[in-house]
Formats: sequence, structure tokens, C-alpha cells
Amino acid sequence: MRFFWTPLFFCLSSIMFAQDLEVDWGDLERKQGSLIRILPSDKDEFYALRWTGGSLLGHYKISRHIGKEMVANGKILLYAEKSIASFEGVRVIGDKLIIFLSDKKDGEKILFMQVYNRDIEPEGDAVRLGAFSLEKGGNKGWFDVKVSANKKFLGVVWQIPAKKGTKDRYGFNVYTKDLKLINEGEYPLPFDPELCRIHNHYISNKGDYFLALSEFEITEERAVRRDESAFKALHIYHIADDGLQDLVIDIENKRLVAMALTSDTSNIFTITGVYGEKEEPGVQGVFYRKIDLVTAKEIGGGMQDFERSFITQNWSQRELSKASRREARGKGEPQLYDYQIREANILEDGTIVGTMEQYFVRVRSTYDSRTGQSTNIYYYYYNDIIAYKINTEGEFDWFKKVPKYQVSMNDGGPFSSFESVVSNGYLHLIFNDNVRNYSENGEFLGVERLQVANYSKRKNVVAIVSMDIESGEQERMNFFDRTAVDVLAIPKKFEVDHQQNRMIIYGIWGRTKEKFGFVKI
Repeated sequence: MRFFWTPLFFCLSSIMFAQDLEVDWGDLERKQGSLIRILPSDKDEFYALRWTGGSLLGHYKISRHIGKEMVANGKILLYAEKSIASFEGVRVIGDKLIIFLSDKKDGEKILFMQVYNRDIEPEGDAVRLGAFSLEKGGNKGWFDVKVSANKKFLGVVWQIPAKKGTKDRYGFNVYTKDLKLINEGEYPLPFDPELCRIHNHYISNKGDYFLALSEFEITEERAVRRDESAFKALHIYHIADDGLQDLVIDIENKRLVAMALTSDTSNIFTITGVYGEKEEPGVQGVFYRKIDLVTAKEIGGGMQDFERSFITQNWSQRELSKASRREARGKGEPQLYDYQIREANILEDGTIVGTMEQYFVRVRSTYDSRTGQSTNIYYYYYNDIIAYKINTEGEFDWFKKVPKYQVSMNDGGPFSSFESVVSNGYLHLIFNDNVRNYSENGEFLGVERLQVANYSKRKNVVAIVSMDIESGEQERMNFFDRTAVDVLAIPKKFEVDHQQNRMIIYGIWGRTKEKFGFVKI
């Protein structure tokens, strides 16, 4: 078993990388509203969902782009069956732009699908996709739309919150991309609302529907309690031809912290995530499980604790001393905290490459004795990235920590976090950084004096970490800086377009300008 815990320092002399990613930038254009998300199409084009106007009188817009040129744009009309409707989402299925709307009629909440043409105009009438009853005394409930990774299947899911003394219900319809209904159902959740939490609804590349939820225990402290220390089991529910399958995932009496679901075309379903001890708040390691959907049996899995040297890698002397004092007082060994799974990629050979990121929010309150009012300031932290690889034999090959320090105030962190893409044997991580972390040649200077990411014209730079999937060795460089390309990158808005083998990137310049770019992968 090969297993490496190695620091992530830049060492050009010992690492040879086969691929350099370059950005093909479009022109700086006037913004058509605030970008919400990019939606690639099967054709050599993409759509952009936007919001324009104020919070009360604004509206949704869609623009269509071919290459670097915007060729159409239009307003989304919130109407279905001659009634005002609510916006529920937008997807591109094949090359069709589809808007999802909901409305309440005759005691039901109904989800509609409205196709738009390439000129961003409604085409035909809205089509009903799903509905549930709004029982008297019940809550509103909600819809969600899920699309399989290969974009061949569309899933409409809904959840109906329970009235007192009953259980929540969930339902789903699964369609082909030609809108042929192939599966449907509505079921009560198997546990009381206080004893479970839904993680995700998932549609596989073969049109299978899955529901992932955590089950919690009834504790002695309270009759019912739903918190991390009361975690009992992870359940994956699969609606099969012979009924409802309950796949219970054993993580050896640990506490599930975060997870991701993926599947391939061979009916193999993979769950990967991070776990911790039940009575401790930190993250202890990574697990994965593989399940054969035909037999509904587990066919592989593993768990790997983070080693102490990996946990404390890049810690300052002050942090190390603090951890030692806590350990001496019997308050536990050093741990990692606040990590969330960002993505899990299953490669063609079955290798799993995953990423997670440290994310947390801190609130600072100030009290003005003259007015008697308190003010809350919210700080949003997006820090280190951890990448890991599970090989075809089911062994953990390596874990790598990428040092990153991003913080912003009262804004949710719009320019923070990262985008990742797997291309030609490398995992690439792209994020905003500080130019002071790099030499004049664009080389990373190391973690000893890591500067917080900066978004100003003078100090902003976009970093790229290229990691060899085989060995885990990596190179970190200055990808581009703000002044050189006239753009402040927004990695949260980047979109990987596997159909066209590219990543679409996006950035803004001031309040009124925007720019798209393309990276071949």
C-alpha cells in the first residue's frame, strides 16, 4: 500500500508538469446584470442566468453566448397557465433551455417546465412536471430539480414538511431528456423530522434516483436531539424495480461530517466524505464506500485517519503550542475543523480524486451604550484545501494540503473559494490570492509568511495549483493577475464544460464591466 503525507511546497526542479493551462479571454463588455450561474449547452455555446434591477423590482434574465460573443438575451417571464408563478430554477438539457416555475392551484403546489428558444423567448405552453397536495395545516413544501452528470436524465424532487405528529414526505419524477417519464414515487421519510437530515437527492447517469440522509439517536439529555454527536447512521435510499432499497453505510461508529455522491455507467455508486469522533468537533479522516446497484451490496470501501504530522502541517509555533497545552489538559489531540467536501471525481479507471475546503463564519458583535443597539459583523473564511486520491485497489494513495487564506466581511465571500478541474492526469485548483505570495517570476514563495488573499487592483492575483494525480506532487504558480487582464475573477461562477472539454471562467471589472474566458482541458 502506497501512502504519502508530504508538504505542499513549490519545487520546480523536482517536478515536471506536462500541461500548461492558458486562458483565451473575450472582450471586456458591459454587464447584463449580476451573474448567478453559467449553463453550458451541448453545442459550442453557453447560457448565463442573471439578475438585474433591485431586490424588489428586479427580474431574471438569460443571455446566450457563442464563443466570446453574446448573441441573444431576454427576460424570464414568470407565468404558467395564465397565472403568475415563482421561479424555481433553470437547466440546459441537451441543447434546450428550460425554465422551471411553480404555482399553487386548487390545493396543490405544481411544478412547470417552460422551454425557451434560442432567442430567449418562451416556446409553446408550460408543461406540468410534478405536484403535491397542500394539506390544511401543513407547510408549503418545496421543489428541486436534479440533472444527471451526463445530462440524459432530469429529476424533479419535492419534500412536504410534516404536520405535528406525522412524518415528512418526499416524492420524485424522473424523465429522459426527451421528457419521457421513467420513474416516479412518493414516500414518507422513515424517521421523525427531528431524527433525520436529508443530505442530497441524486440522479445517476442511468436515471436511478437516490436519497441520502443521516439518522440521529434519541439521547438521554433530551427526548429527541439532532446534532453531530447524536449521529447514528447514513442511509442511501434507492428506488429500484422491486421496491425501496435501504443501503445503510457503516462508518464504524464515527460521526459523518460531510459527503458527496457519484456514480458511473456500470451501476457502481460511490459515497465519499469526512468523519470525526462523535463527542469531538473536529474532522478525523476520509472514508469512501462503493455499492453495486444491481445487487444492492457494498463492494468496496475504506477509511483513513489524518496523521498528526498532516494535521499540524503549516501550523505556526503559536498554534502548535496551543494544541500541546490543550492535549496536556486532556482536551484531545490536534484536529482539523470546519471542512466541507467540495467535489469527488471518478476517473475512467475507477480512481477517486476528491477535494475539501475549510469554511466557517465568525460573528463579532459590538454594543453601543449610547443607542442601546448591537451591531453584528460577519466574517467569511475560506481557507486551506485538502485533496486526496483513492486508487483502483481502494487504497488511499495520498492526501495533500494546499495552504490558502481568504476572508471577507458581510458579503458571503463572493470572490473566495476555488474551482477545480481534472485534465490529462492533473488536478488543477484555481483561486484568488495575494501577489505578495509570489516572486516576480510567478513562483510561490512558501507558507511561512502566507498573506491573506487580496482583491484590490494592485495586489490581486489568481493562483493555480497543478497536482500530478499519480504522485500527488504539485506546482503552484501565478495564473494571471487583475491588472494584466482587466478582471477580478469569481471562481464560484466558473463552470467546467465537459461536453466541449473546457472550463468557462468569469470575472468583473468595477461595477459595470464583465469578461468571460475559456480554458481548454
